[in-house]
Amino acid sequence: MFQAASLLTGAAALPDVWRSAIISKIGQANVKLIRMGGEGIPDEVHEHFAELLVVIDGQMDLAIDGQIVALTSGDYFVIPPGSPHRVLPGSSGTLLLVDADEVLPGE
Repeated sequence: MFQAASLLTGAAALPDVWRSAIISKIGQANVKLIRMGGEGIPDEVHEHFAELLVVIDGQMDLAIDGQIVALTSGDYFVIPPGSPHRVLPGSSGTLLLVDADEVLPGE
């Protein structure tokens, strides 16, 4: 039997903020659910794949290449491969993230 699942309920059940849970895999992509916490996350970069961020609930301030991108519920942003980025303190809510499971062929 098919059944829908709640992203908000799933995120609330996560034991730690900023610790993602893979809720599905589509091809070579991971679909991750994250409960954002107020402290943000440090700089990171993914050389070989883009990352899709979708704010389901709450808000997130993303620093990328010297710019601040403000996202609120329903907004999304695609981080290009090789772009240093970090989530600023004060971001909170529920985030859906899609990234590559591994380096994709041809990249």
